[in-house]
Amino acid sequence: ASYVREPQDIIEGAHEEIASFRNRRVEELEISAVKAMDSGDFGGAERVLIELIALGGADTTVNQLRRRLEEARVYGGFRPGQVIRDHFLNEGMWTPDAVVVLAGSFVMGSSAFEEGREDNEGPEHRVTFRRGFAIGKREISVEEFKVFVSKTGYKTDAERAGYSTVYDQYSGRLMKRDDINWEMNYEGAEAQKDDPVVHVSWNDANAYVSWLARGTGKPYRLPSEAEFEYVMRGGKTGLYWWGDGSPKKVVENLTGEGDSSRSRRRWSTVFKGYTDHLWGPAPGGSFAANPYGLHDLTGNVGEWVRVCWHETFIHAPADGSAWINPGCKLRVIRGGYWASSPEQTRAAFRLSAKPDRRDARIGFRIARDL
Repeated sequence: ASYVREPQDIIEGAHEEIASFRNRRVEELEISAVKAMDSGDFGGAERVLIELIALGGADTTVNQLRRRLEEARVYGGFRPGQVIRDHFLNEGMWTPDAVVVLAGSFVMGSSAFEEGREDNEGPEHRVTFRRGFAIGKREISVEEFKVFVSKTGYKTDAERAGYSTVYDQYSGRLMKRDDINWEMNYEGAEAQKDDPVVHVSWNDANAYVSWLARGTGKPYRLPSEAEFEYVMRGGKTGLYWWGDGSPKKVVENLTGEGDSSRSRRRWSTVFKGYTDHLWGPAPGGSFAANPYGLHDLTGNVGEWVRVCWHETFIHAPADGSAWINPGCKLRVIRGGYWASSPEQTRAAFRLSAKPDRRDARIGFRIARDL
């Protein structure tokens, strides 16, 4: 056109008009792609990207959207390490904090040569999380469980049965005691609001996360066993997330050589040279977070996970999902608790229990699909 038409300002104006139209179209397509991602329509977002590529001249926008699409597919639009909460649909309250966990792969279980190994910890097998997930930053507290009970009128297994098991300072043993419930601590006294809730069964924990799911419309649940071991390892391959042996600094509520009870008892099997000056559970988050930004996974209280108990990991899911069978009679407890020996505190250690079991050692934390 510049060869056959004068003056040139008409041609230049046309170029500017075309560029303006292209920029507007890029903006429109970018908005469409983001809306598609936010709604979970990843196929629709991919089609918009193809249209942007065909339009040309939008390489920077295309690359940015591709990265965002990949994050949306893996992390639901969140970032690894991000702390998230969800608002209840019809209530003026929020869910407990959860941390978005990096997708990845790890070897689950223990080798035949690991010190303290149990047969039920094998065979070792690789688990790959192709999609991220969120898991509770801390164990559910007494105050958080209180909100659930007040809103629903729920009765725990301990309340229905009329008893639980508490720690007796004089004998140094766990003892059955009547009229013990979730409002009480490991000794059966009134619990503090920030204490991890104990005297709760798997049934109670599952009822709590089901309430979160109903109230928010989000996929809340208990963690799978693979998810729990993955975050408990903190991206490391040792016995514990800090490595092997006793920690060099205070990291968790563990059975330390320097710990003693009010009655001057000491642990019989200990982390040598370690002390956290505690006997019994500590308020949630009393210690520094592990490499994934999570508190109290290795100590404090043992925690219910979603799966059914299996004697070995033969045929265990390789994608980290919960291994559940119809007619499941036993559930799984993961993580060490305040009186666990070093062998029972290892990342691979696991216990089975009936779903109505409750005592002074077991609590739970939430998990959420992204």
